[in-house]
Amino acid sequence: MKKLLYISILFFGVTGCTKSFLNTVPSDQVSDASFWQTDADAIAGVTAVYDQMQRAYQIYAFTPETDGITPNGWIWSGYLNGYSAIAEGNLLPTVTTPVADKWKQLYTGIYRANLAMEKIPGVTMDGTLKSRLLSEARFLRALFYYNLADYYGGVPIIRHTLALGAELPGRDSVADVLKFVADECDSAARYLPASYGAADVGRATLGAALTLKTKAFLLGKQFDKAAAAAMQVRNLGKYTLYTDYAAMFTSVAAENNAEVIFDVQYLGQGVGEGSPLDGLMAPLSSFSKGWDQIFPTQDLVDAYEMKTTGLSISDPASGYDPAHPYDNRDPRMDYTLVRPGASWKGIPYSNLAIGTGGANYLGYLPRKHVLTVDGNNWGDSPLNFIVFRYADALLMYAEAQNEAVGPDASVYDAVDSVRNRTGVNMPPIPAGKSQSEMRDVIRHERRIEFAFEGNYYSDIRRWGIAKSLMDGRVIRNISGQQLDIWHFTDALYLWPIPQSEIDLNPKLTQNKGYTN
Repeated sequence: MKKLLYISILFFGVTGCTKSFLNTVPSDQVSDASFWQTDADAIAGVTAVYDQMQRAYQIYAFTPETDGITPNGWIWSGYLNGYSAIAEGNLLPTVTTPVADKWKQLYTGIYRANLAMEKIPGVTMDGTLKSRLLSEARFLRALFYYNLADYYGGVPIIRHTLALGAELPGRDSVADVLKFVADECDSAARYLPASYGAADVGRATLGAALTLKTKAFLLGKQFDKAAAAAMQVRNLGKYTLYTDYAAMFTSVAAENNAEVIFDVQYLGQGVGEGSPLDGLMAPLSSFSKGWDQIFPTQDLVDAYEMKTTGLSISDPASGYDPAHPYDNRDPRMDYTLVRPGASWKGIPYSNLAIGTGGANYLGYLPRKHVLTVDGNNWGDSPLNFIVFRYADALLMYAEAQNEAVGPDASVYDAVDSVRNRTGVNMPPIPAGKSQSEMRDVIRHERRIEFAFEGNYYSDIRRWGIAKSLMDGRVIRNISGQQLDIWHFTDALYLWPIPQSEIDLNPKLTQNKGYTN
């Protein structure tokens, strides 16, 4: 299928702009007289909003790397210094990557969306197409705001472009931001199609808007509304669980499959519009030029249940054999990581050496998002990055419904359908779970299902358990040697507002636990 072509347009450049990214009007802007005249201009303008997805989710934000600041993974390198600071418990408002970068890229996307939504109504074009393009921009703006709320809490809601020098607003509450996101999703859903033809695959759909609304309600702990929105996604009848779990994250041929609700589209190699993840997550070895920044932990490996019994390896009845620790485990373990006795791209685990030291720092390597043995496709991998997939909608429904009414039959059905997908085939959840017990089941399932996709960091903060999971926990390698210790403070449930933004806008207050 043809991928949605993301392009950067001159008038969307931000080079030379020194003002706050709440107030981004580039100095090299093309005049209105020469743009926003035709339907092609309108399409190009909205496509430029999609282009910002690459920066907001990966190039500057490295979303999958957030698993390295959860019990799932460990970041060894100072290259991602901001993430290391989070793991060490000393994150400062002055950190550029990821704190200031994520804020900057998300608000740049909001500016682009606002500009498109202001200019497209004046373009003479087909009314149906105009409504759809406006809804696409509205959805993308809502998605950027959702990410801001997730990481920073309450932020300024900017509904229109602001001229340089205009007064900048203060922060709206997180509840207001999430309500704005949900309301925008409702408005966008009116004109977004359920699907597109091959030429437009990758654009926002009705299902994407409903999934984002679900996430906004879930983050706001409006569980009844979240369950209803997730059920709307299910009732569309457009999505199914893909039968090749591993291929979803490692094969171009599996892109845009029936499980994908929304993703960041990347073009093929050699055009400079690719994903950086192949280089960031491929193993550095004599066979690969990758520079793996994040390693799966023993804690994650131990979390995979036994396939036959569906029990934790700590349960005496599970059938776990310490002499053969990787036998008969949840298949998603081998779909997600490389461990002793396995191979990667045809290379035996024993040959995957990093420099002169051992197999690797922890004993395990990630598989997801890695396409080539070369592993050096920095910004040039054609693999799309999945933002929403149907398994997420199912498990969000299960979580919300369990919190709203308890573990009814529909909760079991949603969880079991994810566990029982073709190629995974894990046993169903035993009946008779209490609400609390089912809560633990769902949280476990989300951890396993979405490992190294960038969801778990948001989940453990949303659940309020990040500190209990991480603070003081020792990171050990496969041999039990201590490598590091996590430190997690109450402040880290949110990132600080970038100090550079507060310096430009005194109305911005800092999050609790950080000093200006």
